[in-house]
Parts: sequence; C-alpha cells; structure tokens
Amino acid sequence: MGAQCCNNQSYQEDVEPCDDTELNHLDARQIIIKYNYKKKQREMNSSQTTKTQERTKLLAVTLKSGGEYLGDWVGNKREGYGILKWPDGSEYEGEWKNNRAHGQGKFIYPDGDYYEGQWENDKQNGRGIFQSTSGCKFEGQWKDDLQQGFGIETWEDGSKYEGYFYEGIKQGQGTYVWNDGSTYTGLWINNKRHGQGCQVWKNGKEYQGEWFEDFMCGQGQIKWPTGYTYVGLFNKDVPNGYGIFKWPNGKTYEGSFKQSKPNGKGKVILSNGQTRFGEWHEGQLIKWFDNTQDDQKENFNVLNLEDL
Repeated sequence: MGAQCCNNQSYQEDVEPCDDTELNHLDARQIIIKYNYKKKQREMNSSQTTKTQERTKLLAVTLKSGGEYLGDWVGNKREGYGILKWPDGSEYEGEWKNNRAHGQGKFIYPDGDYYEGQWENDKQNGRGIFQSTSGCKFEGQWKDDLQQGFGIETWEDGSKYEGYFYEGIKQGQGTYVWNDGSTYTGLWINNKRHGQGCQVWKNGKEYQGEWFEDFMCGQGQIKWPTGYTYVGLFNKDVPNGYGIFKWPNGKTYEGSFKQSKPNGKGKVILSNGQTRFGEWHEGQLIKWFDNTQDDQKENFNVLNLEDL
C-alpha cells in the first residue's frame, strides 16, 4: 500500500475519492491512500516452487500476475530481501516474510509516487514516508496503511500540518501553517479544528478560544492588530451572544451581540470612566436610557465588528 496527496490521478476502484478544495474558513486538506498495492499482492501466486526450506536466491521468476520477482525464497514463498516489478511499472523493493512485504521496504507507483518505510503483513506499519511527484509529502507513523500517531504533512504550495493523526485523519493536538503565513495551533477532531485552539491570520488578527467543527464557536477572544479586542461568545465565526468590545482608546461596549453587531441592551464605558446604558438594533444605537440624547450618540450609532 501507499498514500497519495490530492491530485487528479485516477486509480479505478483502488483510490478513495479526493477533494482538495480549501473551505472558506481555511479547512485543511488531507492526504488519501492508494489501495492498488494490496490488490496486486492478492493476485500474486508463484508459478515456480523450490524444493528446500532453506533460504535460496533465484534468478528472476515470473508470477501468474505478470510480475517479476528477483530475490530470496524459503520454499515456495518470498522470504528475505527481494524486488518485485509489475507490468504497469509498479515496484516493491525490500524485506519479505511469508510472501508478504514485511520489514523495511519501498513501493513505487506507476506515476512515480512512492512510500518508503516499515511494513508488516503487507501493510504500512511503523514509521514511513510517502512522497508524491507533485511535491506532497507525509512523514510519520502508520498503522494498517493509514497515518496514525505523530506525523508531518506538507504540500507543494508550502502549507504544512504537524501533529497527531488517527486512522488517516487529523485528530488530537496539531499545528497547521497555511502558505500565506496564517497558523492554527490546537485540537483537531475528524480533520477539523474542534476544541480549544488559537488561530493567527496573516494580517495579525488573533483568535483564542473554542472551536466547533472548524468554526469559532463558544467562548473566545479576538485581538485586532489595530488594538481592538472582543471577548465573549461566538457562533459560526462571528460574535453572537454576550460580549465585551474595547476600542484602542479604552472605550468599551458591553452587552448583547447578534451576527457581529450590538443588538439589544448594553452599556458603554467612555474613556473618561463615564457609564451610559442604551439599546441597539443591528449595530445602530436606538436610544440612551438616561434620557440625555446628546451628540455622544454619534460615537456609537453604528458598530459592526466585521468592518474591523
């Protein structure tokens, strides 16, 4: 078996479908797995046997599958070190045990992609490297042909994920770096940001808090490079619920938000310490509750965090 980074190569019935579309909220891409090696192995039955159980080395033997094997045998089984080449250009070179890839070995696909590392019972188990001709690469731990444990994925555009995997998907603690310099460090579940994590965008904006299925959702905090801050509840990437917004000059709004905008009752604390209570609708101040409708309204009549 081997792995394949997302590209347009097709292996009928041997490859899971691949979708490398990057979501609007920066969902990370994923390496998928090729299955044609195992299929080839199931088809391999030797057309020649040996008469002794001692390890022997024979000249190239043509198998019923059309493959050609050159290497060690014990009886009629491939055992030891050997090279097996298929008619389509695929090739495995490495250690064998009981007719199976077992130990250290390298499998090369017809398109030039390859897996090199540890094998057990015809499956990638242990530490190994998958490298595609397009530049995608995975280096890390494998279990039964899937990435499992700690590993590093890199793509041809410079994006990189470094962290933990479970059954081929990002699961646990990890860091993703996009090619524009944006980063996320935190928990992943089912290949999505989920749990506590911190994302820093290329413009310097930073979010620290809870994530749910790749969205900022729950309690969190955003800091803008211009000095603005918001602490409170989020839903699907925007402030939604109770929160506190602060301007760089110390002015503060505290109250309810709806889709990034103050909506409902809230209070404003001015930079001089004065507190005023009011009511907002979709970011626009409706009234002050102290019956003093002065020009202070001009400072708060429109507020939308999406504009920052």
